[in-house]
Amino acid sequence: MGGRAAATAAGEGSPIPHIQSWRARLGALRNLAPFLKLVWRTSPALTLSQALLRILRALLPVITLYIGKLIIDEVVLLATTANTGQTFRQAFETGLLDHVLWLLGLEFALAVLSDVLGRLVSLLDALLSERFSNETSLRLMEHAATLDLEDFEDSEMQDRLERAAV
Repeated sequence: MGGRAAATAAGEGSPIPHIQSWRARLGALRNLAPFLKLVWRTSPALTLSQALLRILRALLPVITLYIGKLIIDEVVLLATTANTGQTFRQAFETGLLDHVLWLLGLEFALAVLSDVLGRLVSLLDALLSERFSNETSLRLMEHAATLDLEDFEDSEMQDRLERAAV
């Protein structure tokens, strides 16, 4: 059997199943814009706050890596230029380590900030999800109130309403 006949005989329907799955995935993206509009309409402030915090949180690893690079550069510089006879305490008292300690403190602060932002994003996710769920339920009830009694008695319509409620 040839390639097309073998694929059809195997019950896959299309000679190239991975192309159909990509088409289905890309086709699902057409629902993204209306969904984002619904989320925005639910709470513009929460949606915008969440987006900005996610962007900031995405930038933190890059900033942390850059600070780590600066720490390494400073340590290498100190190791090559520092007086070898100095102890750690003497280097600390003379201020040679001030810049390294400041960078270490900054990196620690970024780690704490990353954790705090993660918790804020989780909180905003939960709040927005709850509001979106409530808003969707209200819209569904408002729409159901506009329907005639015969629509509710229709079993196909009942199935659609039950699926929409879930």
